[in-house]
Amino acid sequence: MSHLVVSASGTRGVVGETMTPELAVRISRTFGSYVNQGTVVVGGDTRTSTDCLKYAVISSLLSVGCDVIDVGKVPTPTVQQMVRYHQAAGGIVVTASHNPVIWNGIKLMNHQGAFLNEQAYSNYSQLYEENPQPYVAWNQLGQYREDPNAIQRHVDFILTHLDPTPIQNSSLRVLIDPNNGAGAIANPILFEKLGVQYDMINEQANGHFNHPPEPVEAHLADTMSQLRSGKYDIGFVQDADADRLVMLGENGQFFGEDYSLALCVDHILGTEAAPSPSVVVNLSTSLVIESVAKRHQASVYYTKIGEPYVSQGLRDHKGLVGGEGNGGVIYPKIGWGRDSLVGMVVGLRHLAMTKSPLSKIIGSYPKYWMHRDKFQVNSRDDIAGFLSQVESQFQGEKMDKQDGVKVILDNAWVHVRPSNTEPIVRLFIEASNESQLHALIEKVTHLAEV
Repeated sequence: MSHLVVSASGTRGVVGETMTPELAVRISRTFGSYVNQGTVVVGGDTRTSTDCLKYAVISSLLSVGCDVIDVGKVPTPTVQQMVRYHQAAGGIVVTASHNPVIWNGIKLMNHQGAFLNEQAYSNYSQLYEENPQPYVAWNQLGQYREDPNAIQRHVDFILTHLDPTPIQNSSLRVLIDPNNGAGAIANPILFEKLGVQYDMINEQANGHFNHPPEPVEAHLADTMSQLRSGKYDIGFVQDADADRLVMLGENGQFFGEDYSLALCVDHILGTEAAPSPSVVVNLSTSLVIESVAKRHQASVYYTKIGEPYVSQGLRDHKGLVGGEGNGGVIYPKIGWGRDSLVGMVVGLRHLAMTKSPLSKIIGSYPKYWMHRDKFQVNSRDDIAGFLSQVESQFQGEKMDKQDGVKVILDNAWVHVRPSNTEPIVRLFIEASNESQLHALIEKVTHLAEV
């Protein structure tokens, strides 16, 4: 049996094995109770399994008395935006985000369009373990309707907060790779409004991904090759549900997901006035964010890994902008979730307003070296033991223990944290030079071998 991943960030599994219509019914039936039979916005990405699961979700919600607004196949941030637009009690999106095509998942949103935070998810989970919400009689069933204009509404809202005029007055040329995901549906609507020349590859919104859906360098050789033609000023790559975004240079350069977020942070801090600006990111995000924030006299706050934690942190600290180092920018003026459409508009605005190539902009940021890895362990006791060893190895150094152990060094850090769902320790190391990085890798991996 394949593994089922369950957390506040959603439930994911392999379709037909651990992710089934029966599971979708139970999740959404409980959610109907959680939102007190209120209106729920439902959408999903382009995976071939999405319709099967989405209609199970819709049927279940209707059967317990919830009204449903179906926004169709759309980016995850569009669902989040439509929860607010329709003043719904919550939202459900069917997506496995960057997971391979055999996976799908279900994510739950509150009335603000944000994924459930830790406390809210705990309350939901308690309901899930109790008796399910009873089905209602024929004359109490929820009402179903569709909103075919959800993406248009989403785009219009973005452009009311991010003036597209600098982009419209530019002569920028753009290559976009939505990898046959939800971005393939949304991008033409956005770029028609932006008025720039663009080409889109892997543009069939059929869920048959032409490369693995996580937008990391190893998966983007063909996209980077097309950029080397010299025809474009920037390249954009989205994951399957178009919440994450990676920017590629005018000559196909891959700068790293954290640098896409850094540019967005740079632009928003530089164009918005605030007396005490702040940025919120997760603990495994690059130090380049601190470097960029310092240019604008902004504070940086760190949260546990996961979009719900960053979103909550933005609310707690009244942050102007935030996100995760995997290429997900969150701009609270528009929404409480990662949004690749926002990222593209911000990126193009920055290029248009600075009149600089992306390589020069990214080149102005400090260079950091990042290493990501994971270790299989036999039990959660072994995980605790490994974390304890890391603490002992770096005794006397500053540490953050809100999510595993993060050791904070001079221009470097080491973060080890347990997976929420399986006996795996995830390792993140960053340093300002390669030799320091390799020394830290050797120091930590040696502990894993002991």
